[in-house]
Amino acid sequence: MMGKPGRQPGHRRLAWGAGGLLVAFVLYLCSETAAGLFPDVLKSVVGESPRRVAAACVGALIVAGAALYIRHLRARLADSWDGAEADAGQLQRGRKALVHRVHHTWTNDLEFRWYNAVRLEVGLQDSPSAVHDPWGPGELTTAAGTPLPAGTALRTMFEQHGQQLLVLGAPGAGKTVHLLELTAALIEEARADADAPVPVFLLLTNWRGGPLDDWLISELQQRYRTSADVTRALLAQGKICFILDGLDEVDLERQEECISRINAFISADGYPQCALAVSCRLIDYQLLSQRLTVNGAVTVQPLPVAAVQAFLHAAGNRVQGLRAAAAADPDLAELLTTPLMLGVAVLAYSGVDESAVRSAGTLEERRGLVYDAFLTRMVTRDRTLRGAPKPPRFSVDQVASRLLLMAREMRRYQVTVMYPSDPLRIMLQASPEVLEQLHSGNRIRLMYVKFQIAHLKLISSTSPSRLIYRATICVVRFASLFPYLRKDFVHFACERALLRRSGDGVAFIHKTFQDHLSQRADGMTPRERDALYRQAVKP
Repeated sequence: MMGKPGRQPGHRRLAWGAGGLLVAFVLYLCSETAAGLFPDVLKSVVGESPRRVAAACVGALIVAGAALYIRHLRARLADSWDGAEADAGQLQRGRKALVHRVHHTWTNDLEFRWYNAVRLEVGLQDSPSAVHDPWGPGELTTAAGTPLPAGTALRTMFEQHGQQLLVLGAPGAGKTVHLLELTAALIEEARADADAPVPVFLLLTNWRGGPLDDWLISELQQRYRTSADVTRALLAQGKICFILDGLDEVDLERQEECISRINAFISADGYPQCALAVSCRLIDYQLLSQRLTVNGAVTVQPLPVAAVQAFLHAAGNRVQGLRAAAAADPDLAELLTTPLMLGVAVLAYSGVDESAVRSAGTLEERRGLVYDAFLTRMVTRDRTLRGAPKPPRFSVDQVASRLLLMAREMRRYQVTVMYPSDPLRIMLQASPEVLEQLHSGNRIRLMYVKFQIAHLKLISSTSPSRLIYRATICVVRFASLFPYLRKDFVHFACERALLRRSGDGVAFIHKTFQDHLSQRADGMTPRERDALYRQAVKP
């Protein structure tokens, strides 16, 4: 293929360079003629008549333009002639790269994630009423389903329901963990079998409206550097599986539309055979008026209180205070019935007396106290979750101030992921509704912000001006506008299980942790927030 016409990049540059020189030479002749300084050596060829000189110049330009256009057509024809051969190879290479990027981003080192500090087998329940049944009565309910046998894996239910599944559960029940484990199992199959579908883990919080297939193609381009042609080919061949996490984290006013878009995507006019898994909080899903049309649904069950007590007994004396407090306080025991809160409490109260664990207040207030104790403990411990000795690099006040500012900013822009390499991305991706809400009291400022965003989008979309965009990011970092996105701090917070990697960005270990911190920040006075920022920017 290297010998085919139009395929050599060096030849193309040579042709364009020669054409450019010819055009420059013709323009030189025109300028010299206009000044009455036409070279004597050329007078014998075209004479001294201005008309003949002008005709010669125009003819030279036409020849140069025709030569360059013919060269361009030859290259295009060569590309299209070679396209049938390149498709199979391009698809194979694109698929292999996608498998690698999904594994590297989501399933590599899965056994070292923070939640493995507590590993309890949670039960699954088959919930057929949670999805639309075209043969059913049409009632939209999420009535209790059938508990599945202990040890039933989500992978099993995914296959049983034709690779289209909805995963429901309470906050912290383990929906994301189940989806990540499903992704890991499917990735191993995709690596071993070239015909197996490639699982692609995506966050629905990034969906801002519009057809789902357009968004999926755009996300694969942006997150996994997969071309639109490769994505469409994988879709057409049924060799891609979308794992969509967080339907409940989509903007409230768009959740109904999101369900409609997903249903349209897997309808008869879309991709009815496309493998798909979607997660959503049970309570949020119950409030919606529509139901997904996937083949089935399962609900992640809360941990029985007896199982929580058995785990705390087995954990030994290091959680004696937590065990005694949970035995004496039914509300605390109920709070610990999700793997998330049980794991957070075990890490927060390891080696702590019962008196330090007990507290009063509503369930949400007590959840916040557990999170505060967790933050303090994870910052001050002298080793990472992997057991490697490592003294704390930042103080509790520094970490708390930066996380509070980060959580507040994420709540303002209604996102769950921020990007240390591109801190302006959340502003560029903000919907008009979010901007209206942020600047509803100041129309002039709103117009100014929209102008800024339009300008940033413009300079970030083309190669030459992208250098200006990168320079803008450097200035923003130098000004310490985002102290919580400094590389050393993000690394520290991830090591201490306060933040987690999420694709090419970072997120809090759970949305409830982010919500708690943002509520704390919103409850501060402007003077307190100024002091918080001064604390956060300290080196």
